Amino acid sequence: MTMGEKKIQPDISTVMLHEAYDPAGHLGATCMPLFQNSAFAHRTAEELEAIFANRAAGFAYSRIGNPTVNSFEERIRRAEGGMFATATASGSAAITSTVLTIFRSGDEIILPTGLYGGTIDLFRDLEAFGIHAVYVDPFTPENVEAAVTQHTKAVFAETIGNPKLNVIDIREIADCAHRLGLPFIVDNTTATPVLIRPLSLGADIVIHSASKYINGNGSAISGVIIDGGSFDWSDEKYAVMGEYQKYKKGAFSARLKNTIWRDTGPCLAPMHAWLNNAGLETLGLRMKKICYNASRLAEALMEMRGAFDVHYPGLPKSPWKELVERQFDNGLAGGILTFRTGSKEKAFSVINHLQYALNLSNVGDSKTLVVHPSSTIFSHASAAKKKAAGVYEDLIRVSVGLEDIGDLIHDFEQALEKCRKGEGQDGSGL
Repeated sequence: MTMGEKKIQPDISTVMLHEAYDPAGHLGATCMPLFQNSAFAHRTAEELEAIFANRAAGFAYSRIGNPTVNSFEERIRRAEGGMFATATASGSAAITSTVLTIFRSGDEIILPTGLYGGTIDLFRDLEAFGIHAVYVDPFTPENVEAAVTQHTKAVFAETIGNPKLNVIDIREIADCAHRLGLPFIVDNTTATPVLIRPLSLGADIVIHSASKYINGNGSAISGVIIDGGSFDWSDEKYAVMGEYQKYKKGAFSARLKNTIWRDTGPCLAPMHAWLNNAGLETLGLRMKKICYNASRLAEALMEMRGAFDVHYPGLPKSPWKELVERQFDNGLAGGILTFRTGSKEKAFSVINHLQYALNLSNVGDSKTLVVHPSSTIFSHASAAKKKAAGVYEDLIRVSVGLEDIGDLIHDFEQALEKCRKGEGQDGSGL
């Protein structure tokens, strides 16, 4: 780079490999060491007192701070471009901790209908604590504004709905929320910061189930909350922030870290943080390959007998295609697709005949995964909730992995063919 030449923003892969961790601080270790201990000893009582009083940096107890966990938080903070990050034991714990930091009994949150089934279940459970979910469909600024009441405290959405695969216009909804004096919380699990960084488009808080693409191989359950430090919480309607309101744009993370997260104990295990650090180093490479495979498989499925109503946000026929190209990096549309088969029995048959795709309720693995959403992740949802989320009895969700795309296409072709022939899982006639 010559004198005066503008520095190019490095790719997320470069940041994760070279800018988010310094080996010099850990005896030259090229990866962050695993601090697999529950507590940390100090030479004097005064030292430990200062740490507990937040007057000195240091570690006391892994529930409230651990070097390996902190390293993961710093990496994902950099990846998303946030001000603060807090790791949790699961994606659900991340959502719960966020809600409990902002809300109290009687408050409302506005959400789209096409959410992950587990998230819908969580907000249903929070009703018992007086926190009410208000669903709008379609999720437009006009409908969001119409749903706002004096009790509304935030707007929440997933970047790409799971499994509805609806894509949210982050900038549009963020602008709407801010006009109404509300923070916008985005679950970016299905897109990851490789495809989009919601904070840069106006979102205030980003959440991940890090068990998915961030980890990348199904070896760790975890979650993380990234605070953009952009929303001013000093308004009187956020009085639940209490003494932390004096920090204004830093109030959310201050209250989260010092009360809700610390006291309820949803901390991330150091081993899982260590596994996630390794996953982040290859996230950029994996997501590009996964998105390529998903696009190719979706196109192939559209031509296969026995598969219909194929949904993938990157397909030319998708209502989200234009938004994907405008909003996501390089037009990458994620690694999840869905298709229908005609009946629940046929969906089960196709799943049972797949040789490479694993039948389990997860996404974001290096291996291709399939699931029947209606009988699994939406098994507790009402018929109305299923319909609103785009879940049908004959729907199969596919989380595409890193396999050779030719092998994947052949696998789905042979499974659909065996389904058409009415063969059992062992190859015999049904």
